[in-house]
Amino acid sequence: MVLMRIRQDKYSARCRKVSQMNTKTDSAPRIAGSDIQALQGGWRPSGLGFLITVLCVIGLYWGTIGRMVEMWANSRTFAHGFLILPATAYLIWSYRDVWIRHEAYPSVWGLSALSIAACAWLIGGTTKVIWLQEIAVVAMAPGLMLALFGKDVSKTLSWPLGFLIFMVPVGTAIEPWLQDFTTWFVRVGLDLVAIPYLPERHRFILTTGTWNVDPDCAGLRYLLPGLALGYAFVTLMYRRSNRRLLFLAVCAVVLLVANGIRAYTIILGDHFGIADGADHRVFSYAVYGLTMPLLLWFGLRWQETMQPSISEHLVAASVREDATTKAIVMSIAALVILAVAPALGWLGGIGP
Repeated sequence: MVLMRIRQDKYSARCRKVSQMNTKTDSAPRIAGSDIQALQGGWRPSGLGFLITVLCVIGLYWGTIGRMVEMWANSRTFAHGFLILPATAYLIWSYRDVWIRHEAYPSVWGLSALSIAACAWLIGGTTKVIWLQEIAVVAMAPGLMLALFGKDVSKTLSWPLGFLIFMVPVGTAIEPWLQDFTTWFVRVGLDLVAIPYLPERHRFILTTGTWNVDPDCAGLRYLLPGLALGYAFVTLMYRRSNRRLLFLAVCAVVLLVANGIRAYTIILGDHFGIADGADHRVFSYAVYGLTMPLLLWFGLRWQETMQPSISEHLVAASVREDATTKAIVMSIAALVILAVAPALGWLGGIGP
């Protein structure tokens, strides 16, 4: 009887604990159906204005956008650029449970951001700095988001929107440094196995042949797509910025080392007749296909939940009545600001 009484007391205590937990959960703020309808009412004008303005930006700056598309099509190093825009849309959609809790209310700060981007594009055209124009055009998307949806939404989507930077075909400036690193890596590897060679900057003269570390083999084709994939991964899997930046730094180091291993094993295999005449491109894809899954598997060990507590993002009680009017005015103002730079560029003989 005493033992049965103890069990009953434990069961009662457990039931009280569960009841308290349910009470806390029930007391947490929830999104009512009327609030959702109010939010949707505030999002519609801003969303429509954003879509129309983006289409206008594509038309106004098609010369710059067309150059980027041409680079994606003609260079394997930047071919991943075709995937960035749909991937960014997916990342934004993945955050829908977070940004839907914010009120979409236009912000004049977005007009300042758009003005800076337009000025940067104009300066890039004047100084013939193509990459500055491309970065400026890409930066217009977050600027429009800030102008039409407000600071809260833009802050929530800062990491998904940051993924757009991988659309810009830049990075060739660091290829000489990457060549030096890969050359050094191969030299260390050859010294470890005591293979005699004659070094000539980025060239290795072995008894079985001569090898060059060309710019295409320096590792940029590993680094940029790998960092893009790693960026999408941390955006989905982590919440803290320090953890995201740390994983991206690890990705960069591992990808550089993987490219060095790729170049070294190709030379080593050919020297010993193991991979004589093998397709180096297939081998490169194999090394890359092994490196990235291992990196992502490693990163999953510190995965964080992407669903914040509802108390962190409360729904506004009601959408401000002037939201629609301000969204229309902000869209027109954004278009005027973005149209000024191409107009001045045309008058000054600067191509779009």
